[in-house]
Amino acid sequence: MLDAKVKELINAQINQEFYSEYLYLAFANYFYDNGLDGFANWYMIQAQEERDHAMLFYTYLQNQNQAVTLEA
Repeated sequence: MLDAKVKELINAQINQEFYSEYLYLAFANYFYDNGLDGFANWYMIQAQEERDHAMLFYTYLQNQNQAVTLEA
């Protein structure tokens, strides 16, 4: 069984990773709108990386039979 504090910290990290993904998507959107497709692409790649991080933690918790708590 996973320690409750560890579970809490992993859940917090999942949410931070998704928040970072959201920020990178916002940056990408700004750059696309301003015709800077290279910058936009770089931020899209970073966004995907953050999502990948979140999903690794997400899968880990689920594999440990622990609930994942996603914040607004």
